[in-house]
Amino acid sequence: MEKQTPQTEIITDQDVLQEIGSIGAGHATIALSTMLHEKVSVEMPRLHTKPPHLVPRIYNEHDTVVAAIFMQLRGEIDCDIMLLFEAAEAKKIGTLMAKDATENEADDEMETSALEELGSSMICSFLNAMADFTGIELLPKPPQLIYDAFDAVIDGLLAKQALCSDIAAIFDTRFKRSSSSAEGYLIMFPGQNIRKLLAEKGKQWLENTFTENNLSVLPNQ
Repeated sequence: MEKQTPQTEIITDQDVLQEIGSIGAGHATIALSTMLHEKVSVEMPRLHTKPPHLVPRIYNEHDTVVAAIFMQLRGEIDCDIMLLFEAAEAKKIGTLMAKDATENEADDEMETSALEELGSSMICSFLNAMADFTGIELLPKPPQLIYDAFDAVIDGLLAKQALCSDIAAIFDTRFKRSSSSAEGYLIMFPGQNIRKLLAEKGKQWLENTFTENNLSVLPNQ
């Protein structure tokens, strides 16, 4: 039988982004579980890619108040990333991030602190996944927490963007703990430099993984 070889042409940018999401979720699971001394599951079950101005149409959340944790990369590598929660979901984050899982609903100060802590950990885990692919250390600016309508958050970000990204990658995101859970969206606006690196390095990563998996199932000669 003819030996099969990896078909790199069938590995798409979508595949690369999905793999980054999977690795980022794994990093975040470890980081949050270590922080809270209890198993915390992080899942990214679905990925959408759209032009940035079409992001609000995906969820039809135009006037819904959200909490957004926003972090930027600047310099040679341009990328903006934000983690968003609807207001009702944001309220759950204080409980999810509480050191004592039996605590009642968090007050505003606890909620703000928990959102910043979770957002920073999640986004940095995602950046670490991107660094795994590119081999480049990615250092973000400190996180910013924004409360506003969904459309206003997205429009405000796009108005400030110097990188003029022409694509947004939107990951549905779920956080689960024994006593609580919350759902949100992680949205990445990659600049041209990081997109090129991810396309090149990410496809090479997946090709190598494909090869290793095929070799591991070959029968012994």
